[in-house]
Amino acid sequence: MRKYGLIIIAVICLAVLVLGHQRWKNVSEVAGIEARAAAAKVKEKEKEEREALIQSLKPENNKQQPLIDYLHYKSLTQERVVVSLVGSNGTSGTGASNSSNSWAGRLERSLRADRDDLETLRFINHGHEGYSTEDLLKGKKIEAVIQDNPDLIIFENSLINNHYQSLSLEQTEKDLESIMSKLQKELPNAKILIISPNPVANDKTENSLGLNYLDYIHASEQVIKTNKWKYMNSKDGIEKKLSKKNMRLADILTNDNIHPNDQGHYIWFEVMEEYFKLNK
Repeated sequence: MRKYGLIIIAVICLAVLVLGHQRWKNVSEVAGIEARAAAAKVKEKEKEEREALIQSLKPENNKQQPLIDYLHYKSLTQERVVVSLVGSNGTSGTGASNSSNSWAGRLERSLRADRDDLETLRFINHGHEGYSTEDLLKGKKIEAVIQDNPDLIIFENSLINNHYQSLSLEQTEKDLESIMSKLQKELPNAKILIISPNPVANDKTENSLGLNYLDYIHASEQVIKTNKWKYMNSKDGIEKKLSKKNMRLADILTNDNIHPNDQGHYIWFEVMEEYFKLNK
């Protein structure tokens, strides 16, 4: 009798274990289904939020869009985002202790840090020390930019070297138009920002043609205004910063009184960063 009792108890225990396991399995399956459903909802919500963000950043809907929003939109809709820089000494980083301290190096890091989606942003620098606008054309540096297939081009108009090499204003204007024509024809979907070079100490010193640096700035600005190209006057922006900081131009230039030092490149970067975040 005792033996049967143990068998009955064993059967009951086994039944309890089987039923308990089945119940646990059912509960687990239900929990799994609920978890997957919750995850799907989260994923769908993220997808909807991403799509809403893309629509809000769409350039067609934002005619006065800040450049950083334009780059953000590009990062959300394509695998890579490229900014190509072309110009002369200011773009190449002349005067900075290293490339990371140049305005271009600082701007690239700042844009990446500002938006998570811009981590893959890539700057390609075609700055060439001593190059005039004529040199950029003859050296096929504009073709090199076109090969990058960039989303944004920052073109530093090489006016310091044009002045130094005594290129005529007519040639300077013609070069500017040729450069822009090439870029706009080959890269119709890219945004192009023209910037002036930095301020120099002797901007009223005349070259062999009797022209000073400011003459080149003003002549170029007239062409830019006529063609309604996007433009930022780095020279004026830096000078305004210096006035606010109560600093002298000599404080931010190297010993040649032409090229910005690390501090000069930092102020130039501040001007660029502010421009990138403003509605145009």
